Amino acid sequence: MLFDTHTNLMWYPDHYSDEFVEFAWEAKRAKMKLSPDVYFAGAGTKQQNAFDSRPEQLLEATKDADKVIVFGIKAPFCGINADQELIAGFVKQHSEKFIGWCSVDPNDADCVDQLVYYVNTLGLRGLKCSPIYQNWNPQDPKHLPLFKKAEQLGIPVNIHQGTSFVRPGPLKYANPVQLEDIAIACPNLRIVIAHMGHPWEDDCIVLIRKHPNLYANVSALHYRPLRHYHALMSAVEYGVEHKLILGSDFPSATLPQVIAGQWKVNDILEGTKFPRISDDIIHNIIYENWKRFLPEYA
Repeated sequence: MLFDTHTNLMWYPDHYSDEFVEFAWEAKRAKMKLSPDVYFAGAGTKQQNAFDSRPEQLLEATKDADKVIVFGIKAPFCGINADQELIAGFVKQHSEKFIGWCSVDPNDADCVDQLVYYVNTLGLRGLKCSPIYQNWNPQDPKHLPLFKKAEQLGIPVNIHQGTSFVRPGPLKYANPVQLEDIAIACPNLRIVIAHMGHPWEDDCIVLIRKHPNLYANVSALHYRPLRHYHALMSAVEYGVEHKLILGSDFPSATLPQVIAGQWKVNDILEGTKFPRISDDIIHNIIYENWKRFLPEYA
């Protein structure tokens, strides 16, 4: 079964600020330089091509998938404010394929109540958050009640723990290692670290090796061929390649583009003696490893 575990449903100007769009467009142009065939071009204007994902675009981009997780982050600190009710409504219309996850801002005094409402009332089945987008310290114990509630509810969490193009986003909160306090306090909480925590992929790998319920997804890695290869090989060397799962991060790329990007990971090795990522490992990232993280859908 083909499962895209990371897509977004947000667009400009409804959910993004002008500043966010400017920086998102510059980041996308940088990706295009090294991977012109495996990024998503949604429109001719930078405002719409920066990070627009509208319902009809998402449906087309994921038409080959059997299951898709969709969310939209609530991060007004950096100019993103996704509509959680909209996501819940979209999922109800397309429940045969789509699984909705919610986002709450851990800085909100009522973030725990928001999470309970989104899960128990709207039927959203996971949580998306990000220290760099939302400006919160993952090592501050005041945020633990949110994750303890997610653990109690039995829902998984996707955390964008890594860098981003957003200007105000604090890099000091972005290293994956900073999630360890949450992992220790909530040992039964399933967490997937988006984008392998780039550019701290090695930090991500040593973290997920230590904690049984921590995983990482490979979304948004293939645009940078050298980093992509290094990240996957480092996972192999530390024995955690089975904890890497597929995600497109649409609208960064479509699902077919991300799959094509995984199969190209060894292209950069041409003419060298560096070890190759095996076909079995690539196949498992695409089709099998998600079952460990999301066994309820297997």
